[in-house]
Amino acid sequence: MTGAAAHRLLMRERFVLFAGFAFIAVTVLAGPLRMYLSLAGLLPLIYAPNLLLLLAMVWQIVADVQDRGFTATKLIAFVIPCYALGVALQFVAPVQAAMGFYVLLPFVYGIACGRVLLEHWCVVGRIFPLFWLLVVAGVLANLAVDYPWEGFGYRLGSLEVEGSRQWYAAGGGKRLAGFARASFDAAVQIQVAGILLALQTRSTMLRLLVWLLTIAAILPTNSKGVLLAVAVVTPVLLLRRVLPERPLRALPALFGTIGVALPVATLLFVFDSPLRDPTLANATHSFYDRLNYMWPEAWALLGEHGNWLLGRGVGGIGTAQTYFEPALFNAGDNLFMYWFVVFGWVALPGFVLLLSRSLRVRPHQTVANMQFYCLLLATLVYGVMTNIVENAVSALICGLLVRWLSAQPRTTSQFLPSRTAAVAVRAVSS
Repeated sequence: MTGAAAHRLLMRERFVLFAGFAFIAVTVLAGPLRMYLSLAGLLPLIYAPNLLLLLAMVWQIVADVQDRGFTATKLIAFVIPCYALGVALQFVAPVQAAMGFYVLLPFVYGIACGRVLLEHWCVVGRIFPLFWLLVVAGVLANLAVDYPWEGFGYRLGSLEVEGSRQWYAAGGGKRLAGFARASFDAAVQIQVAGILLALQTRSTMLRLLVWLLTIAAILPTNSKGVLLAVAVVTPVLLLRRVLPERPLRALPALFGTIGVALPVATLLFVFDSPLRDPTLANATHSFYDRLNYMWPEAWALLGEHGNWLLGRGVGGIGTAQTYFEPALFNAGDNLFMYWFVVFGWVALPGFVLLLSRSLRVRPHQTVANMQFYCLLLATLVYGVMTNIVENAVSALICGLLVRWLSAQPRTTSQFLPSRTAAVAVRAVSS
């Protein structure tokens, strides 16, 4: 490799990493940043990290094609978003499709730039302890302090935008968000940072302390889906050295299959809660609400306002609808249900392929493998109850996991950086 080529590689990979870190930092501090930038008349700056993601993604894709050639896999990867956009223009306004792509930008970045992130995972590991401290401290301090940005909103052109959500659980308690934009955002951020930090902590006692603080910070967010994921991940995270690998390898595929089967089952059955105890009925209300309303209405959205086979395209479900199609709004609230509406039933083989890839994962092989395994498991458990890819942090992680699964049976440690990339690691981390 020539000196000029090595320099371009160095600059590109530094930019990709910087874009990802800047996006995560702004997302973690979204509540106060949106309010104070709005008051200062500098609100457009809040969207600068999204632009960085887009530029990093384009730069990395172009460089990948130049360096490694335009393979069949890259052709498929290019056709899929074009397909989603083309279908969207048949059923929604162009501005709604553009909004849908904007929402999915972190997910696409995770896929497109995943190789760089995987090769420099040691650098990522040095950043997450800081993010963990921020999100945990933000929520725990929120137990005693009401932040001024809670409930803050602003106008962006003709749109009313929620800067920081203030809302309450069914029992009346406030869902705490800390520095994040909403309580479920904070819960996801705490969980992701907690998994990564706990698993790279060598001391057993310190790892236990990190995880207990992680759970303590998630509880005030009242995010039941994240708490369910935590319940599944906890024994794996704390007992990873003694649990046999073979049954662990089947867990992601199991929960992924449940995630697909539940919304599909609503096409065939009507579900009534057998619980008569008011407390238990209230705790499971959101689950039965999805079974009886959310998912059946999502299928109706696909069938009546899209195409069963081809979908509605990007922006056809979720956040983009709240601004441009409020009468038809549906959150999906299931990872696979969301993609069914976007891509139609042609998405099913893709689901099957990725879940089958998860059976090849070797979580005990390296610490990084165990980190990705736990992130995958948490994503698929949480994905039963939410669409995930419209949450900034979980969207980026989800895209990165797709890239990681696509590389199986290779391990993360086999994404060996070149000599020049190693220089980039030292330059970014210094």
